[in-house]
Amino acid sequence: MRTLHRLKLMSSPSLSDLGRSERSALDDRNNQQHRAGANATWNSIHNAVIAVFQRKDLGENELYVLNEGVRQLLKTELGSFFTEYLQNQLLTKGMVILRDKIHFYEEAAGFSGRNVGLLLL
Repeated sequence: MRTLHRLKLMSSPSLSDLGRSERSALDDRNNQQHRAGANATWNSIHNAVIAVFQRKDLGENELYVLNEGVRQLLKTELGSFFTEYLQNQLLTKGMVILRDKIHFYEEAAGFSGRNVGLLLL
């Protein structure tokens, strides 16, 4: 009986270990919340950029909010990934949307074979 009691005491975490594990759990929660906020910002920027290429209006003050979101994202560890994504993926997707609109208007106007991209302006 005595050895069983001694084993239980030896396997119990010390108070300092408990403090460390609680701090670690709190840090994990803060990191998850930070990542979730960055992810939401990333998604809102993605949706707004696509909306602009589709000629949809931005809401009141939305451009300012998006600009601040970009600034905050660039300060995080996602900053370099975001820059690369914006340049290589999102803007390319927007240009494809514009190209498809140009082709649509060219065909609708009967100008197939000639570039009438200026008609969109």
